[in-house]
Amino acid sequence: MNEGNPPRWDCCMKRSRSEPPLAEEGGAQTSQDLPPSTTTSGTTEQNPGQSSYLRLAKFRHQSEQPDLTFVKAMLADAKKDFEGIRHVSGTAGNAASASDNLQSVPDAIHMFSRILGPLKVFNTVANGLADAHPYAKVALSIFTCASNVIKNIWWKMLLDQANIDGAVRGLLTKVSDVYAFIMEEEELAKVESNLAIYGKIAKQTLECADFIVHYSETKSAWIRLGKHSCDETGTTIQSYSNVLDTLMQQFRDREAHDTVLTVYHMDLDFTSMEYAAGAGLNTSKRCLPGTRDDILSEIKSWICSTGTDVQHVLWLSGTAGNGKSAIAHTIANWFNEQGGLGACFCFDHTRGADRRHEKIFTTIARDLADCDPTMRRALARVDRNDLRHTTDFATQWQELIVGPMSMTPQDVTPPKLIIIDALDESGDAHSREQILRLLAGKLNTSPSQPAKLPANLRFLVTSRPLKDIHNALHTALHVRHVSLDDTSSASVEHDIQVYISDRLRGLRDIFNDAHFKTLALKSDGLFEWARLTCKYIKDTDTVQLNPMDRFEAVIARTSAKGTRVLDDMYRHILADSMRENEREAMIPMFRSVMAQILASSEPLPTAALTAMRLYFPCVHDRYDVHQVIGSLGSLLHGATESHIPIRPLHSSFYDFLKDASRSHDFFVDTSSVQSDLAFASLRVMEHGLRFNICSLENSYLPNSSVPDLAKRVKESISPELSYSCRFLGTHFGATSFEASLAKEVEAFFDGERLLWWLEALALMKGLGGSIDTLSSLANWVTGHGEYMQIADAARDLQRFVRTFGATIARSTPHLYLSALPFAPTESRIFKKFATKFPCTPRIVAGHVINWPQMEKIVIANSEVYSLAMSPDGKRIACGLSDGTIQVWDIETGEAFGAPLQGHTSHIASVAFSPDGKCFVSGSGDRTIRVWDVKTGVALRPPLRGHTSRVQSIAISPDGKHIVSGSEDKTIRVWDLETGEAFGVPFEGHTSGVLSVKISPDGHRIVSGSDDMTVRVWDAETGEVLGVPLQGHAGPVSSVAISPDGKHIVSGSEDKMIRVWDMETGEAFGVPLEGHTSGVLSITISPDGHRIVSGSYKTIRVWDAKTGQAIGSPLQGHTGWIWSVVISPDGKRIVSGSVDKTVRVWDAESITGKASVAAHKNHTDSVNSVAISPDRKHIVSGSNDKTVRVWDIGTGRPSGAPLEGHTGFVHSVAISPDGKRIVSGSDDKTVRVWDMGTGEALGAPLQEYTHSVNSIAISLDGNRIVSGSSDMIQVCNAVESAEASCAPLHLQGHSFDVKSVAISADGDYIVSGSMDGTIRVWDLGTGKAWGSPFQGHTGWVLSVAVSPDAKCVVSGSNDKTIRVWDVGTGEALGAPLQGHTDWVYCVAISPNGRWIVSGSDDNSIRVWNMKTGEVVGAPFQGHTEAVMSVAISPDGKRIVSGSFDNTIRVWDIEFLNQPRPFTTHSICFSSNPTHALRTASPFLQDYSALANEDGWVVGPDGQLLLWIPLNFHPAMYAAGNILVIANNPLQLDLSSVAHGTSWHKCREQDAA
Repeated sequence: MNEGNPPRWDCCMKRSRSEPPLAEEGGAQTSQDLPPSTTTSGTTEQNPGQSSYLRLAKFRHQSEQPDLTFVKAMLADAKKDFEGIRHVSGTAGNAASASDNLQSVPDAIHMFSRILGPLKVFNTVANGLADAHPYAKVALSIFTCASNVIKNIWWKMLLDQANIDGAVRGLLTKVSDVYAFIMEEEELAKVESNLAIYGKIAKQTLECADFIVHYSETKSAWIRLGKHSCDETGTTIQSYSNVLDTLMQQFRDREAHDTVLTVYHMDLDFTSMEYAAGAGLNTSKRCLPGTRDDILSEIKSWICSTGTDVQHVLWLSGTAGNGKSAIAHTIANWFNEQGGLGACFCFDHTRGADRRHEKIFTTIARDLADCDPTMRRALARVDRNDLRHTTDFATQWQELIVGPMSMTPQDVTPPKLIIIDALDESGDAHSREQILRLLAGKLNTSPSQPAKLPANLRFLVTSRPLKDIHNALHTALHVRHVSLDDTSSASVEHDIQVYISDRLRGLRDIFNDAHFKTLALKSDGLFEWARLTCKYIKDTDTVQLNPMDRFEAVIARTSAKGTRVLDDMYRHILADSMRENEREAMIPMFRSVMAQILASSEPLPTAALTAMRLYFPCVHDRYDVHQVIGSLGSLLHGATESHIPIRPLHSSFYDFLKDASRSHDFFVDTSSVQSDLAFASLRVMEHGLRFNICSLENSYLPNSSVPDLAKRVKESISPELSYSCRFLGTHFGATSFEASLAKEVEAFFDGERLLWWLEALALMKGLGGSIDTLSSLANWVTGHGEYMQIADAARDLQRFVRTFGATIARSTPHLYLSALPFAPTESRIFKKFATKFPCTPRIVAGHVINWPQMEKIVIANSEVYSLAMSPDGKRIACGLSDGTIQVWDIETGEAFGAPLQGHTSHIASVAFSPDGKCFVSGSGDRTIRVWDVKTGVALRPPLRGHTSRVQSIAISPDGKHIVSGSEDKTIRVWDLETGEAFGVPFEGHTSGVLSVKISPDGHRIVSGSDDMTVRVWDAETGEVLGVPLQGHAGPVSSVAISPDGKHIVSGSEDKMIRVWDMETGEAFGVPLEGHTSGVLSITISPDGHRIVSGSYKTIRVWDAKTGQAIGSPLQGHTGWIWSVVISPDGKRIVSGSVDKTVRVWDAESITGKASVAAHKNHTDSVNSVAISPDRKHIVSGSNDKTVRVWDIGTGRPSGAPLEGHTGFVHSVAISPDGKRIVSGSDDKTVRVWDMGTGEALGAPLQEYTHSVNSIAISLDGNRIVSGSSDMIQVCNAVESAEASCAPLHLQGHSFDVKSVAISADGDYIVSGSMDGTIRVWDLGTGKAWGSPFQGHTGWVLSVAVSPDAKCVVSGSNDKTIRVWDVGTGEALGAPLQGHTDWVYCVAISPNGRWIVSGSDDNSIRVWNMKTGEVVGAPFQGHTEAVMSVAISPDGKRIVSGSFDNTIRVWDIEFLNQPRPFTTHSICFSSNPTHALRTASPFLQDYSALANEDGWVVGPDGQLLLWIPLNFHPAMYAAGNILVIANNPLQLDLSSVAHGTSWHKCREQDAA
C-alpha cells in the first residue's frame, strides 16, 4: 500500500504535476482532460460537448470557410450537450452549503465538472462561432481568454476547494451561466445588432475570471489590511453578479444602457505613473457610417488576422485633411465596443508644452492595465518608481508593455490594439525619433535583426508622410503601409458625398444629390474641406446669405487641388465671418488675436486670452477675444466656450495662417505680438499676485503635505496668471528692446510682487524656470546702459534662487522665513525687502555682506568621487562611493529622482555625451554603464573588458565613442551606441591609468598614470605619439586638454600642476605650485583662460597663460576634493568631495574681495585645545600647522599664529604658571613657546622618529611627557625643548601611543595606545606599574587622571568610556555607553565630579564620575568630529576643538538648569532671550538642531527653519557661550512668526 497520502489523493497528486487543460484544442477529449462525473447510480455521464467538438474538428479539417448550416447543426449539438448543465445554476446555487460537506475529491470533481461544463463546450465551438460571426471575433477572443484563464487553474481550485468561499463558487457559477447564455442560438442571433453589449459582457466576464483566479491573494490582502474578508468577498461578488445580470438582460432586450463595469484593483495603483491627459479616444471624430467602409474593413481584417506572417504595424498616411484621424478613432471605438483590449494615443501639435511624446508608453501601459486584468497584474509585477516617470522609450516599451505581455501565457492573451494618431504632430523630428525606431523594430537592436513585437499586438499609426516618418517605416518588413492618397478618387468622392449628404440632410428641400456630388468633386478628396464647407453652408449667420448662396459662392471659387483647396476654403470662411463693411477693421483685430493665440507657449481659453489682452499697452487692442473668434467654431475648438483652451480643429489651419503665400490678408505674424504679451504678463502679475496666494496655513508643512495644494493652486492662480509667471521670459526673449517696456520691468523688480512671483512659481513646481526668465530679462537690456540695473537685479535674484531654490520649493512659506533673512546685507533683494518682513529670523552676528563665492551646498548620500556637468549646464551627475549616481538640478539643488543603481562598487568617473541625452559611468566593479539622462535608466548591459577598476572615462566630441582608463594599465575605446569594444586595448603605461581625456578634434587621447607619466595616443590606431611626458614625482591623478587642443595640463599627487605642449611634449615654464597636498582633479575653463584644481579641502584657480594663482583658494570642503568641473558658460565651478558634499562656486567672483570682514581663524581641523590657568585664554593646535592663542571672552586671537611646525599639530599643553605652551606635531618635534610673546623658546626637540601625538606637563611644571608612535618620552625641563636633559624613553606598548596624562601628585604617567591597552608608568623611574589595563575592544585614543590621582578615564574607538582604579587596574563599573562613534577625547573636571567626552558623532557628553550616568542631553553644535575637550579650572566651562575647524566654549552650568535644552532649546545665540518663542506644546520639551540638509525640524518633522549649510560649522548652539570660527552666526528668533502664525511675518500682517 502506498505510504504517505491516502489512496484517493493519488490521482490528484499526479494531476497537479501534469496540469492538463480542461480540453485540448484540436484533439479528442480524454478522461485525463476532465474526469467523468459520477452519478448516484454509479454510472458515468458522457462528457458534455464531446460530439460538438468532434464535429467542429471535422468541419475545420474539411473547410476554412464557414458553412452556416453546418455551424447551426454544430451549435444544436452543443446545446444538447449542455442541456443537462442548464440546471447547474440551481445545483451550484447551493454550492456554498454543499461544498462545506464535500467528503471526497470525486465529489469536488463532480461539482467542478458541472460548473465548468459550459466553459469547456464554449472552447470547443469558439472558433466556429468566430467563423460564423466574424464581426464578433474580438469579443469572442475575450470570452476565450476568460475561459482559458479559469481552465488553466481549475485543478488548483480543486486542490484548494476547502478554502474557496461559497460566494466565489457562486461567481464561478454565474460565469458558467454567461457562457451557457452566449451560446444559445436565440441570443447568438442578436450579436451583430448588440455588439457593444456583447463586448461589455466579454470584458466583465474576464474581470470575473481574474478575480476568481486571484481570489486567494486578494483575500490575504484584505486580511492583512484588517478588513473582514467575508464581507469584502460578498460585496465584490455581488457587484460582479449584478453587472452581469444587467448586461445579459440588456442583451435580451436589445437595449444598451450606460452600465459601468466592475473592476477590482487590489493594491494595483498606477495613478502616479506619467499620463498624458486628453490624449485618448475622441468619439466625436468617428467616420460617418457608410463612409470609408473599404479602408475600415481592411484595417479590421488586419487586426483580427492570425498567423506568423501578419505584419504588426499598419501605417496609415495621407495629406492634411483627408480623414486619417477619423479612421483611427472609428477603429478605436469599434475595437472598444467589441470588448477589445487596447489603447488610443493622439498627438496634438498645440499641446507641445505637455511633452506628450515623453509619456506615450506610460500612458498606453496604464490604458492597457485599465482594460485588461491580466496585463494589470503583469504590469504590477514589473512596476517600479523609476519606471513610472521614465521618458526612455526603450525602457518604457520593454518594461511596461513587452515585459508584462510576455508574462501572460499566450493561450490566455487576447489581441491588443495600440493606435497612435497624428504622429507627425508629436513635435520636431527629434521628439519622435525613438518612437519611430521602436515601430521600425530598430530600437537597441542591429538593423539586420529587427526587434520582434508580441504576436498578439497590433499598432495602427497615422500621420502625414513626413520624410523622417517615411524613411523609418516605409521599408520595414513588418510594417504595412496604406496611403489614403492612393485610394481611388471615385471611392473617396463617394464617401465624401455620403458625408456631405448626411451633414446637409436638414437642407434636403434646397439641395439634392447633384449638389452633393458637385461639392464632393470640389473637395479633391479632403474630408476636412467637406467638413468646413458643410459647416459654412449650414451654420454661418454672420452675413445675410442663404444656404444656396453660400453653396454657389463655394462652387464659384477658383478650382484648386490639394492643400490649396483647403486654403481657399479657409480664406472664404474667414472673409465671410466678417461683415463686408467691417472687414477692413476686423482683419487687423483677427490677425492680432490669432497672433496672440499662436504666439502663446501653451493653449489658453478665451477668458484667459481676454484677461491678458485687457492689459495690452495699446488701448485699441483691449477687446474681448470672443467677439473676434466667437464665429470661428468651424475652425477653432473652444471658440464658443470661455474656459476651454483654444486649439485648431485641424492642424492645417495654423499652418495656413503662418504662411503668407497661402493666407494672404489673413497672414499672422507672431512676432508682432510678443512685446504686447510681455507687457501684459507683467501687468497680469502686478494685479494677480499676492502674498500667500494659496492661503497656506502652516509653515511647518512641506508643500507635498499641504492638503489639496493642487486644487488651491488651480483656484487661486488663474490660467492667465499661471501663464504669465511661467512664460514671461519666453516673450521677452522674442521681443526687441523698448524703453517703455523696460520701465515696466523696473517696476517688477522694485515691488513685492517679485517675491510673490517666486512664491507662485514654487507652488506650481516651476521655480527652476525663473532662472531662464531672469537670464532673458538680463540679456534683453544688454547694451542699454541706462537700464543695466535691471540686469543687476536679475542676476541678484538668480543668485537668490540658486542659493535658496531647494528650500523655497520644499516649503514655500520659507521663502520669507528662511531664504530672505539669510540673503547678504548688500544684496539687492535683502536691502529691498527684508524690512518688509520684520517677524522673521534676525541675524545679530555673522551676517554676510555680499554673495559669497560658494553658491550652494548639495548633500550626497556618500563620498563624492566624480562629477560631470551636462552640456546645457543645468545638471550635475555625481558618482558616489556607494556605487550609485545622483543627478542634480544645478539651479535649485534638487535631485532628479532617486540615486541610480547598478554598479557594485564606487563610481570613479562620469561623463555626459555632447548632445546631453546620456551619460557614462566607470566603476571600481570593472564595468562601464550608459544611462539615459532624463530617465536614469541604463540603456544597455554593462560594458565589460577591463580586468581591474575603471578609473576614468571620456566621450568623444562626436558622441560616438567612449574611452576608458583602468587600473589594469590599459585604455579601451568603445562604441557608445552598441557598447562594443574597438580593437585591442592601448598598452604602454607600467601602472594603472588614472585619467583619460580626448582632444577637441577627437584624434588624440591623453592619459595620466600611476607610473608618474602622461602619454598621448592616436585615437584611431592606439599608437603612442612621441615619448611619455615625464616630470611629475608622483602619480598623475588628472589630465585636461585646452579647448584649442594645443596644451595638456596635468595634476599630480606631488602637489604640482604642469602644462605641456601637445605637439612637442615639452613642459611650459615651471610647475604651478600652491597646493599643500596632492592634486586630484584638473579642469580648464571653456575659454581656455583658467585652470581649476582640486586638492585636500581647497580649490585653486590659475591663470592658464601666466601660471599665477587667481584670488584666494576656495575653502569649505572638509575632505579631499576628488572632482572639479566648470560650467559650459564658465561662470560656475562645481566640486565634489569625500565630505559627501557637492559645492557650487561663483567663478566670476573669485577675484573679488571677501564677502565678510572677519579675523583669521584655523583653516583646518582643530586637534587639541587647552585653557590657561587664569581662565583668560584658549590655546589650540591644528592641522593647519599652527598653534593659536585666543581670548576666551571675545574669541579674538591674542597675537599672531605661532608658526614653526611643518606638520599637523596634534597636541598642545600650557604650563601650570601659564607662561609657556608646549606643542607636539606630525613633523616629529616638540616645541616650547612663550605664552605672552608667541616666540619659540629655543630649538625644537627632535629626538622623535614618528609623529608626536600627545603632550602633558606635570603640575610642578618640571616635566614634559610626550607620546609618540614609537615611545613615550619624559623631558626634565620646560624652559625650552632643547634644555631637556637625559630624557626617559618609556617603551612597552605594541602600537602607537595616542594619549598621555600625568597624575596631579606627579607620581605617575598614564598612556593609552592603539594596542587597546592603558599603561601606568612611574614618572621618576620610567618603569611600568603592574600589568596593562585591558578591557577596551579598540584603540585607546584618550586618557585622563582624576584630581585625587586614584582613577583613570579612557576613551576608545569602541565608542565607550571606561573608568579604572589606578591601584588595581580594574575597571570601575560598566563601560559608559551613549556615543555612537569613536570617542576621541576625555577630560575630568577639577572637582572630580564630571567626565567630559568628545566623539566622532559630533557631540560632547558629560557623565557623572561616580555613577557613570550621563548628565543631561549631549552638547551638539559641531558639524564634524570633536577632537579635543578641556575644562576650565573653575569647572564652569568646556572648550572643544573639532575637525570642522572651529572651537566652541560651552556653559557646563547649562546642564544644571531644571530643564536643560528645553527652556531655551531652540536657540542659536549666546543670548538666551534670542530663543524661539512658541506656544506649541510639541516644542516645549524639544531640542532642535539643524539636520544635514539645513532644516531645523520638530519632533514629528515640522519644518521650523532652514539655515544655509555654509553657516552650520560657525553657528551658535544651545549651551554655547562662544564660537571661535570665521564669522560665527547668531540668530535672534524671538520675534519669528511660525507655524500657523507664519503669515504674520509680513509688515502689515505683523501690525
